[in-house]
Amino acid sequence: MPSNRPEDSRPGIITRCLTDWRDGDAEALDRLTTAVYRELRRLAARAMVGQAGRRTIQPTALVHELYFQLPGVQHFDWQNRAHFLNVAAKMMRNILAGHARKRQAAKRGGGMLVAVGDSGFEDSALSLDVLQVHEALDRLTGEYPRQARVVELRFFGGLSAEETCQVLAATGVESSLRTVERDWAFARAWLEDAIGTG
Repeated sequence: MPSNRPEDSRPGIITRCLTDWRDGDAEALDRLTTAVYRELRRLAARAMVGQAGRRTIQPTALVHELYFQLPGVQHFDWQNRAHFLNVAAKMMRNILAGHARKRQAAKRGGGMLVAVGDSGFEDSALSLDVLQVHEALDRLTGEYPRQARVVELRFFGGLSAEETCQVLAATGVESSLRTVERDWAFARAWLEDAIGTG
């Protein structure tokens, strides 16, 4: 059961768990999941704003499915908490896209909707099919890789602009908060145009 102790989410503890786990400490994964559970649950809920009534997966189930896939990334050369959040965002993107594909296959046109907006509010004009966003994001990556990473972290990872800035900086991408906000605005407009919502 996840701990409610605030010190469990300190970046130092997360980084230590990641490196211990990579180095073969089997119990480190349990410590890691305890340390990040609440944060990942919060990020998953943010990433799924706008799906009410059309969800094929709940935020808690998304986090649990992410945990089942973690053994596949144990070997990564984990640098820090931001590196983990970056990987988690990519994994959540793939999980959501996979669920959207299954739903679409089961019921034609039944894709999952997610909101391309700031965390904490829903703008129905910006509710897009997650599979369309996933596919358009692949195209955006070819033209604008930094902006595509911002979308992946914010849209699929549920990170705030500040958290996105920290993750980008920790992964070697120089980016200020102002740059992240500009990239987010640009990428939202690009995606809406690419998907044909406006």
